[in-house]
Amino acid sequence: MSDTQDYDSLHNEIRHNAIARRIVYKPAEDATRNNFRVIIANDPDRQKMYQRQHEDLKTSQALCQQLVNQRCDGDGYLTVGVKEHQATDTSTPLDPENIEQVVFLHAFGQKHIDRMLTNDDPLSSSYGQEQAIVLRPQNAGYTVDKNGNQIPNQPDLKPRVIDQSRYWHIALDKSVDDETGTSILTRCHDQLKAIDIALESTGRMLREFTFKFYKSDQLMAEGDEDFKRDKRTISQVLNTEAMAFGHSQDSIEKVATPTGGIDLLYNFVWQQLSAATGIPKSVLTGEQAGTLAGASQDVINYYDSVKAIQNNLLKPEIEQITRLLMYANGDNPDELDWKIVFNPLQSTDSKTDSEILLNKANAYSTLTNAYSTLISTTVLDPDEVHQIFEGQDNDPNPDIQISGDNLDIADKQSIISHYENDKKKAESHDDS
Repeated sequence: MSDTQDYDSLHNEIRHNAIARRIVYKPAEDATRNNFRVIIANDPDRQKMYQRQHEDLKTSQALCQQLVNQRCDGDGYLTVGVKEHQATDTSTPLDPENIEQVVFLHAFGQKHIDRMLTNDDPLSSSYGQEQAIVLRPQNAGYTVDKNGNQIPNQPDLKPRVIDQSRYWHIALDKSVDDETGTSILTRCHDQLKAIDIALESTGRMLREFTFKFYKSDQLMAEGDEDFKRDKRTISQVLNTEAMAFGHSQDSIEKVATPTGGIDLLYNFVWQQLSAATGIPKSVLTGEQAGTLAGASQDVINYYDSVKAIQNNLLKPEIEQITRLLMYANGDNPDELDWKIVFNPLQSTDSKTDSEILLNKANAYSTLTNAYSTLISTTVLDPDEVHQIFEGQDNDPNPDIQISGDNLDIADKQSIISHYENDKKKAESHDDS
């Protein structure tokens, strides 16, 4: 097989092949479908502001498209557009202190890239790191006049250089010496071809699954016109499965295609495709509802791999985008206590959810009493309790989540006050 990839063919395949499209889109959609949260400790107003700015930029949609490009092309890019106090060229490094406003986030694929400028000196500290990308001129588009006529724009043939500080690049199956990543469709070429063969074979078998064989010497001895007329008439009658009439020497026979054991072959094809893509069959075919109850281990492993995509690929980009937003709003991200947390990927059924809610409520009640005792006996101070509660950010039940960011001074004082009241009642033997 050739190492070069035809990006037009890859894009055409996901347009016409439903399985190929699901292989490309499913992990990208799962990783971004429940969005993320910007958490800023003890500052809910600023937290809401930056969350809203991410929504205005459509950050989740842009990240989803970047993952789609990564899986389809092997490389996914995301560029940030900014308005600067002192305008600079895109080929120069981006100065965060010079940002006035973050305007847009755009995702694009390898087809737009003419070449990448990478440091290939093994003795350099930045060996293997990209320095910039050069964009390939694309279709300039059209301008529509007041009469509805399309007027082609003059294409800008000048190369566009974007410094590495102005874009993010993620690649799939890219080794050290590879110039570009490898498409998931290229990796699964044989398995997708087997699926296509299976689908075509199944369609042929369904067309020919059962048919009738009509034996008639009289019909076969007729002329062409009479044969076509009688054939058409008999076919219409037999298609209704109605009673047929004929001479004593005529006979009708039904012939069916045997399908025993074919399910084993199809299961083998699906197993091969699942192994190549890392997506279980139940997820590819939509059989798995995505709830925790009854989830098989391979489905759990799949969602763990999606979490790895979130933490290893998306979270660093979201953090950098958030830092740019903070600089644009006059905040210093190094002086704020903030972080990025993804919302849970899976949901629970009603029975499991109610049991978890009850257990969590009892657990938090016990924790509150325990922490009150630890604070009052100076084993832990309020700040240490705050750090313990911060570990609840990834709780799969955010409705009852106790986050350290919401544990302010009043909450800490309330915990201590309740403990002291309970202690006084216990000492006075008051059971009220």
